[in-house]
Amino acid sequence: MLFYSLFWAVLSEDMVKDGYQNIVNIDISSVVIEQMKEKHMDFPQLTYMQLDVRDMSFFGDGSFDCIIDKGTLDAMMCGDDAPHGAYKMLAEVARLMRPGGIYMLITYGAPKERLTLLNQVRCRWEVELYIMPTPEYQLKWSNGAAHAMMEKVALTVDGQLPPDYVLKDPESHFIYVCYKSDIVTEDNSMVAGQDDAMTSF
Repeated sequence: MLFYSLFWAVLSEDMVKDGYQNIVNIDISSVVIEQMKEKHMDFPQLTYMQLDVRDMSFFGDGSFDCIIDKGTLDAMMCGDDAPHGAYKMLAEVARLMRPGGIYMLITYGAPKERLTLLNQVRCRWEVELYIMPTPEYQLKWSNGAAHAMMEKVALTVDGQLPPDYVLKDPESHFIYVCYKSDIVTEDNSMVAGQDDAMTSF
């Protein structure tokens, strides 16, 4: 498993406690990497590496079952080379994923912008979209009873939001779950394998 963005470093630690093994955490900052190495020296399941997500040639094709991204693509879209840097990053994500693997993108990026990136030609995957409102919004509409509200949104055939969809909370998190094709046919169409992917962590 590959984890982009160490702003959620505690998530990697919690996943180890839940039984996940062999989690590689990357960040472009050497300072952050050294801090995390020291903090989690008692977690041999966690590896920390300083790498640029636009060039992950250190790893071979199909190296990971799952890649989790919290905010890294957002940062790339704010960079000097946007959107080209983001396209390079996603091309590397697609290359690193094994057939049937999953790329999970957790972002503030709305579908209008992010689905355009995710649906680029070189990334042959099937995308599922989940929308999670802010805790404040959830409390407002649940009569004070805090509980997670995550809505799965059915996309159109061409991978876009339905034209009549209305976003209730503009501050929502968007979670894009991208399943890499098991088989790429001669015309580059996709045969997805979601069931297999979920068991390959």
